Amino acid sequence: VMTVPFATVLILVSLSQLDRRIDLAARGLGASVWERATRVIMPNIRFGIVTAALLSFVLSWEEIGVTLFITSVNAITLPRLMWMGLRDNIDPAIAALSGILIIITVLVLAVRSLVTRQRGAR
Repeated sequence: VMTVPFATVLILVSLSQLDRRIDLAARGLGASVWERATRVIMPNIRFGIVTAALLSFVLSWEEIGVTLFITSVNAITLPRLMWMGLRDNIDPAIAALSGILIIITVLVLAVRSLVTRQRGAR
């Protein structure tokens, strides 16, 4: 969750450097929204996406390291619980918890984006 702003900025920078004429040409040639997203936009911003993913991974890994070194043996934080679940055994609950955290983060970002658009339209 803490890495979402960094990833968002990196992807937005990639999107801002995307040549809009390519998307307009694909639209003019009859490409659907899905085709434009997968065949035009995603290949052109893939380096931003890969960079965002790598940076998010490194920052998340650092968070686990900090949590393991700073907390006491009795303190069980979410990063520590997830690390123990990955280290000791593959627990489906950890995967479900990770999925829930991702969904919550995406929903918060979507609501914020909608609110920002509505304020800009006024």
